[in-house]
Amino acid sequence: MKFGSINFRTSNEDKIFFPDDGITKGEIINYYKDIAGLMVPQLKERPISMLRYPDGINGEVFFQKQASGYFPGWIKKVRLKKEGGSVKHVVCNNAATLVYLANQACLTPHIWLSRTDKINYPDRMIFDLDPSDEDFEKVKKSAGHLLKFLSEQLKLHVFLMTTGSRGIHLIMPLIRDKNFDEVRAFSQAAAKRIIIKYPELMTMEVRKEKRGKKVFIDTARNAYAQTAVAPFAVRALNGAPVAAPLSHDELFSKDLNPRQFNIKNIFEKLRSTPDPWENIGRKKNSLVKAEKLLGKLL
Repeated sequence: MKFGSINFRTSNEDKIFFPDDGITKGEIINYYKDIAGLMVPQLKERPISMLRYPDGINGEVFFQKQASGYFPGWIKKVRLKKEGGSVKHVVCNNAATLVYLANQACLTPHIWLSRTDKINYPDRMIFDLDPSDEDFEKVKKSAGHLLKFLSEQLKLHVFLMTTGSRGIHLIMPLIRDKNFDEVRAFSQAAAKRIIIKYPELMTMEVRKEKRGKKVFIDTARNAYAQTAVAPFAVRALNGAPVAAPLSHDELFSKDLNPRQFNIKNIFEKLRSTPDPWENIGRKKNSLVKAEKLLGKLL
């Protein structure tokens, strides 16, 4: 595979990664090569954790944070502190790195909510809506209420994404003037406020057995070293669904389901509608203003 001056060989492209669909490792590699133009800008300068499936989705799986020693020098790495030591993470700044990781059976890259140049100050805040059952309509309804609250009452620019699994992410790009503790505290306060209004629909209860059939609002990802599935990343589920950025209108489509978009039909979606995240870098929110508005509501 050649990317300008970077050249490397891919391997085992005929290996079946999705047995029920006959999707091969080579198809996954080619998907990431084709989607790189839209995906890489969302990954740039973000430390990555790699969810790897060397023998496909029915084989062994492991979550890898440390960059392997054999990864080539042209791949950027960054060493970051962790409790009791440090970890050297991969940073995916170009299409070559994304495709190289796919060749290493990294099916699903997960990314930090901050960038390497200001690692303790996130430029993303996330609300992860996770259903307690298989009723995705509850997730869509919850996302609609939360979207309206965040955008209309707190005046935040909100971006949406199906996770490719069961839920929806609401993501807000941030001006980097708040650290992780401050961003997480804000997200928790905002989530509590919306739950007060819709207590029968949503919960922040961490223990699954106490959630009942409510949608769980997960704000714990807004913390140092926590990650979220990357936009356009492939999930290890039948059909090879992908995490797909959505427009606000798409959220309210009666046909929307969490695994609607996959490695084959995502390009058709992108040809028919513009990339909903195209302007995410130019829509940065100030939590200073939003905190004042939230304080009045509380």
